Amino acid sequence: MRCAAVWIKAILLTTLLICPILAQVGSPIDPQRPRRESQVGPRERSEFDLERRMRDMRAQEESLRAATRTPPPVPVEPKLTSEARERVLRLRRLSPADTDRYAAFLKQERTGVFKLFPDLGCISKNVIRIDGECSRFVPMSSSFTFRTNLYSDEVYHDIHFERDRISSKSFFSQGVFVELGDVPIEGVDLSHPGVKFLVDYGPTTSPKTATEHMEEFRTGVESGGYKYADHINQRENVTYALRMIAYRLENGLKPLSADTTMNEMMFLSLSFDKRIDITVVFRVISRDEYGGLTIVWKELDRRDAPKIKFEKGRALRDFRPEAKGK
Repeated sequence: MRCAAVWIKAILLTTLLICPILAQVGSPIDPQRPRRESQVGPRERSEFDLERRMRDMRAQEESLRAATRTPPPVPVEPKLTSEARERVLRLRRLSPADTDRYAAFLKQERTGVFKLFPDLGCISKNVIRIDGECSRFVPMSSSFTFRTNLYSDEVYHDIHFERDRISSKSFFSQGVFVELGDVPIEGVDLSHPGVKFLVDYGPTTSPKTATEHMEEFRTGVESGGYKYADHINQRENVTYALRMIAYRLENGLKPLSADTTMNEMMFLSLSFDKRIDITVVFRVISRDEYGGLTIVWKELDRRDAPKIKFEKGRALRDFRPEAKGK
């Protein structure tokens, strides 16, 4: 956990340093492979995303070096060798049988398909283990966000796949799943009885109430014959729905400085994440030999992100139960 905390702090620090720069000039473009996301289809999307992640990692490290005139404490993420990169892209590649089966569905707006691989705990500091069980690990491919339709990380994901369980436990967010059963994803909309609870659920403005809600969803809430929780034990050929509420902070924050605490740094980084309230439906359509799940999805609803306000004098902390005592 200490390694994870240092790693996350490095991510946040480099993000806070570089995002104002990227907001002005955009992400660095590889002149050898100039492509735009709108020009690629589902089969090429993972390659485009990995290229983006690798470019941003290099830019973050360069920005941190320039800002501090010293090497960063740890890399933003362990660097991939050329061979490892090609392996990730190969394993992320979608099966034509899967994409062809949902070709008509994927022509609709706000739909997508991707592969998600289990996080086997193989990353520590700047090392990716490749021995034993970790020989099956696929880096940078265990977290995904529907809000931007991109692979993500443990801090700002919508879903995170760890072994046989998919959860939603990103910072200052509330993710709630429901299993709808073996029903065609094409027929699920906001009127589905299992989705109604998610749509009607009212976000809070209080950190105390948010914590109480998270406690409830950690064990599960029963309603109308369905169970709503912050995790699922995923199964093939089963359709699920997710309400992801990425809260915003209403309190003002001081600018980043040498005195900025870890908690303050976390909240400062919220401004660089796409904070919205989104409801999606997704279906696990296949599993490969590495445990990778092919997931097809569509967005059902999108709303402005609600805000949570801390009382004057109260320390800023995530409302998740796991964050207590940090």
